[in-house]
Amino acid sequence: MLNRIRQNPLLLTDSYNLSHYRLKCNMDWEVSHLYNRKQGMILYGFREIVTGLLSIRITEEHVAEAARCAARQGLIFPEELFLRVVNEFGGYAPIAVESLPEGTWCPAGTPFAQAYNTAEGFGELVTWWEGLFMHAYFPSGCATEAFHMRRYLDRKRAEQGADDAFLWRLHSFGFRGHRSLEDAYWAGTAWNLSLRGTDDFHTTPHTPETAVIGSISALAHKVTQQFDDELECFRHAIRATAEAGERIVALVIDTYDADRVIREYLPELGRLARELGVKIVMRPDSGDVIGQAIAIHEVAAANGLLDQVGVIIGEGMDFEQVRRYDEILERKGIPLAFVAYGVGAGFYAGISRDSLGWAMKTAFSNGKDRMKFSMAELKRSIPGRVKVAFAGGELTVEAEGESGRDGLYETVYRHDGDGEPRILPAGPEHWEEVRDRMAVQEATQQAIRLSAGIEAKIRELAGRYL
Repeated sequence: MLNRIRQNPLLLTDSYNLSHYRLKCNMDWEVSHLYNRKQGMILYGFREIVTGLLSIRITEEHVAEAARCAARQGLIFPEELFLRVVNEFGGYAPIAVESLPEGTWCPAGTPFAQAYNTAEGFGELVTWWEGLFMHAYFPSGCATEAFHMRRYLDRKRAEQGADDAFLWRLHSFGFRGHRSLEDAYWAGTAWNLSLRGTDDFHTTPHTPETAVIGSISALAHKVTQQFDDELECFRHAIRATAEAGERIVALVIDTYDADRVIREYLPELGRLARELGVKIVMRPDSGDVIGQAIAIHEVAAANGLLDQVGVIIGEGMDFEQVRRYDEILERKGIPLAFVAYGVGAGFYAGISRDSLGWAMKTAFSNGKDRMKFSMAELKRSIPGRVKVAFAGGELTVEAEGESGRDGLYETVYRHDGDGEPRILPAGPEHWEEVRDRMAVQEATQQAIRLSAGIEAKIRELAGRYL
């Protein structure tokens, strides 16, 4: 069942779309924009989602199946429309999808993508896959969160005069908390765009070799529980790490009594680790974990083991908690590099379509520019086909042809009717481009700027409808 979810692209839509070809008065030409209406973001994942979908060739069998599924819901599928796609356009939707280059910082309100039909009479196809296009909110939200985390690390590293190892302080523990492998793929690869430490082993083949990512050996409770003597378990872990030629291992300390591990075992374990050339990272996993981290620092300092010992906290971590704990460490005078964090579902669990305010809105239909005014200004859209360009140092939406400035949109998918569609690849080179583009984003502009031409269009439409 699950392995068939992408076999028929015509089913990947909302049921109400099935009636729109009859409810509309004109389907000749349409333009729609996709927005992040609420917050600024890093765009990521949109290209792969769009091209993965639209590269599937539609067949008569797809149309027949969609018609049967519609009948089960008491609806009528627009068979004639899609049979024309099959017979006149080789099974590929005659539309174009443009977007800003991925990795770009998009201020709130940015029409980060624009879609329109390339053949007359196929306007309904512009929004047919709106729901699936919206799914890119998740990789974009994850890339944005990772981007902010990396900026935080860079800032704190500079403040503390730390070396490159400081950038390993955040580690992804997120795999087991995901709802699906697809979510795990997006969150894990988004994390790797900006951050280094990861337990997301599954992302390794999806992350180019040029990316700096890594992990370390570590105990789990299931390992510690094998031993009749907890201290002997820790000794064995240190020896086994050294024998394997590795130089760092994490020791989970709360299987029984974390305080005993810190006060009684740590001095001996630190000395053994030094003797064998291994660094031990103590992992408090329950209770007052930041208090335990502070105690570990105290014991390590008292025994001259600060170079041999570190801490990683993975209990209930998200970015906000990272910053709260760091503030405590700074007040205590503990170098931030001493404590790392494993961030699990707190990295992505709070990200929804509403977090960034994603929406797709019609900008041109039935021969005229269109826009949504709404009772809330946040939900207003922008009329007409547009371009997004830098003007006066700010990302600005302009009416098409309004100025001589070059627009930033790149065509992700386009099919004009002959041969195969033009599709931008979304492979390793694209991922590297996204990573490199993110690294130079300023992220200071909070809201999109509208040009004089766009403002004039909005005033004219307001006079007509309000």
